[in-house]
Amino acid sequence: MRIAMMTNNYKPFVGGVPISIERLADSLRELGHTVYVFAPDYRSPMEDDADTFRFPTMKHKIAGAIPIPNSIYSYVKKRMSTLHIDLIHVHHPWIIGSVATRLGKELHIPVVFTYHTRYEQYLHYMKPFGYLQKQAGRGNRMASSILDFAQRQILQRYLNHFLETCDMVFVPTKSMQDYLKSFHIDTPISIAPTGLPRACFEYQVEAADIRERYLQGKQYLFCTVSRLAKEKNLPFLLRGVAVVKEKFGDCFNLLILGEGPEKENLMALSRALNMEENVYFIGEVPNQNLSAYHQACDLFLFSSKSETQGIVLLEAMAAALPVFAIRATGVSDVVVDGENGVLSSDSITEWEENIIAALQNPAVLMKMKRSARDTALMYDETVIAARILERYAGLKKSYEAERWRMLRLNRKSVEY
Repeated sequence: MRIAMMTNNYKPFVGGVPISIERLADSLRELGHTVYVFAPDYRSPMEDDADTFRFPTMKHKIAGAIPIPNSIYSYVKKRMSTLHIDLIHVHHPWIIGSVATRLGKELHIPVVFTYHTRYEQYLHYMKPFGYLQKQAGRGNRMASSILDFAQRQILQRYLNHFLETCDMVFVPTKSMQDYLKSFHIDTPISIAPTGLPRACFEYQVEAADIRERYLQGKQYLFCTVSRLAKEKNLPFLLRGVAVVKEKFGDCFNLLILGEGPEKENLMALSRALNMEENVYFIGEVPNQNLSAYHQACDLFLFSSKSETQGIVLLEAMAAALPVFAIRATGVSDVVVDGENGVLSSDSITEWEENIIAALQNPAVLMKMKRSARDTALMYDETVIAARILERYAGLKKSYEAERWRMLRLNRKSVEY
């Protein structure tokens, strides 16, 4: 098959969606199929292969990171007209999403969509809604009412319409499938998580050096991987480990891997909590190097409540890291409480008590490590790509059957 992947963000932007697209594209190519990726031009030097097309963008970026497309429809249509595409797989519902569904109708080819993100939790990146969220947080009822209207009447209606125009919707977890059922759409919904490449499971020699460099004589090394943004709830994590230090002692350090607009605020909070000597802000780490950091650590800590799957959780589990997280959509599909990690409510007290309890019981912690590794092994990217390919093939067959039916009808009308 010849497949077009379409996205509003892609490498060099670091995030779950670009990683998911790249892994799926690579796996499909390994299975013998052709995949083209249509992604924004970040106006920075990039060594793309011949199957990646960069559509033009403006100088301004959303949240300082996501470029805004410019004249996208004409660019994509021109490129696609020579590629003989069998199916479009789009990864965002707006901007590139509108282009994908329009081209699907014009070219009479199926369009599938992966629901990667809880979009209502990202409204704060749009200035008016960011202001309203601040006001609502201060108890402003009018701001709360406007936000509720925006989420239910504008965002929800648009998403419903978009999902209905697609031929299939993929979701990464069962909980997201259940969530979309409340939308009452007729479009089929299939579960297709982001897979893990074999490299995630391979031993990394750099891990020993990383552990020595950051352990600094302490007993434990924790880590988290996250975009440093409001929706990731990282102040919760910092306050939680500060309590662990207070109650359990100065026996650990924490690595925070990632970049984002909240970095300065998080560093300031770390200093205010007297944690600046325990917390290392590592910055962005290339995805292929993450395994070495995971293997250097003892626990993976996670505070986000806005995940649809949480790719980083599985990547950590591949290195036998138990995950200590907040119970939330996406996270609960991966973390089995008491087996490969521990889930808590949105309570710093409960979260830090779970960490301390695990550190006090090495036998339980070792069992969790083995279980975490076993969980990750179930997400082999090749197996998941083959499952997605079956859905692609079914849609292609349906479209071809419909095309032949219409041709026969047209011939009969001409004969009469």
